[in-house]
Amino acid sequence: MPRIQRRRARACLLLAAAWLVSALDSFILFHDRATAQEASADGGAAKPKTEGVSFSKDVAPILVANCVGCHRQGRPGLERGKLDLTTFEKLMKGTTGNEKVVLPGDPAESHLILRIKGEEEPRMPQGGNNDGLAEPVIARFEAWVKAGATLDAGLDPKAPIASYAASLADVERANMAKLSPDDRLARITAAGLERWKKANPAVKPEVAPGDHFVVFSDVPKDRAAALLKAMEPQYANFQRLLGAAAPKWAEKVSLYVFNDRKDYVEFVRTVEQREVDSEEAGHGNFGVPEPYVAVADPRDSLDKKATSARRKRPRRGAREADDQATPRGLIGLLTQNMAESAVRAEGKSPRWLAVGVGTFLASLTEPRADYYRGLRRTALEKWRQDWPGNANQTMGDGDGVSAQEFHAISFAMVECLNSARFRPLFPALVKGMAEQGGTKLDDVIQNVYGANREVFYETTGEWLSAAYGGG
Repeated sequence: MPRIQRRRARACLLLAAAWLVSALDSFILFHDRATAQEASADGGAAKPKTEGVSFSKDVAPILVANCVGCHRQGRPGLERGKLDLTTFEKLMKGTTGNEKVVLPGDPAESHLILRIKGEEEPRMPQGGNNDGLAEPVIARFEAWVKAGATLDAGLDPKAPIASYAASLADVERANMAKLSPDDRLARITAAGLERWKKANPAVKPEVAPGDHFVVFSDVPKDRAAALLKAMEPQYANFQRLLGAAAPKWAEKVSLYVFNDRKDYVEFVRTVEQREVDSEEAGHGNFGVPEPYVAVADPRDSLDKKATSARRKRPRRGAREADDQATPRGLIGLLTQNMAESAVRAEGKSPRWLAVGVGTFLASLTEPRADYYRGLRRTALEKWRQDWPGNANQTMGDGDGVSAQEFHAISFAMVECLNSARFRPLFPALVKGMAEQGGTKLDDVIQNVYGANREVFYETTGEWLSAAYGGG
């Protein structure tokens, strides 16, 4: 048997064996986080439960968001208060003069509690209008001190508090999960309308709420309703694609659809404070409270292109390439950015995986769109040139790879790994990438597929050649 055939046979056996082993496992990536507490004065009005308070989830996020910035080495706040709050050990030690600010079991005599309640001057945290923390936040602090002011089991008291504190986004998601469905929708709607006003204050958007999404758009009401109806199944498709590794969000995702591209550009400028690339048609952000996806309706650019084409007199018998192509649709654009943003927000997931998942899922909603055929043609070209090298560069840092090539290779890789042969192992790949990150690609490939990177690229390249018509 020729050497290349032996290598291919070995690759197939390795992947088949890995499939048989891994198919027996259940992959569970994300655990529901325990309830966290509000991180700002307007974080919520309802009084929270005070049983089972956790320093890392209920107290540490507030300290990181409001106190640690000043109360650390080299900052004026530390010099004024003689208090370093960067670690649990230093918090419990107290001031540089060894004056305790937390007395376990006695919140009424703890300076930390007295300062945040405004019963001792100066009130903390300082800055802004100094209205202080919300009452539910203070109640959590008091409950923690009263319960003994302990650190969560397994955490290092010498480690920076910021290294294990729940993020503000995590806190916000936990807060949203505690609200009633009506209150949650009201809060999301209010935030959505406020964002919309920044892009186009002269237009009141249509608001269409569903089970997992809320659409804000300036398209006709019936089209907005149809858009929501088409998007709701994409949540289930996303969950099925990633299996147990799929992130689940507690709140509805806002979908902003702008009929005019200039309004989309203004949205990005005002909400995200950045400029828009000429090729950008949408994006999403799942790392903020009230996560969202925003897109410019492709129909706007198509209408303008059609108008321009009508002004030109084509040669007899000639047909424009655009007339032959099936363009991308709004559902595909929203689906791509929804899935890509959700994956990127989870753990250490690399960009190529997020882009690949988003583009692949979108391709299932509009399989005839020429956009995906173009990606396959580009990927096939990269296979003919040097698939291991091009794939390795894309799945590494992506430097030196054009945007089109990056999208094409990422899409091709995810499409390959969701083919019948490899599909059962895909959730394990997503799990490994989220947990270990792109720098551990070799370890993840070995753990999931039982192969080294060389065999992995060889096997996926063979699939790509066969599937995309490489001969």
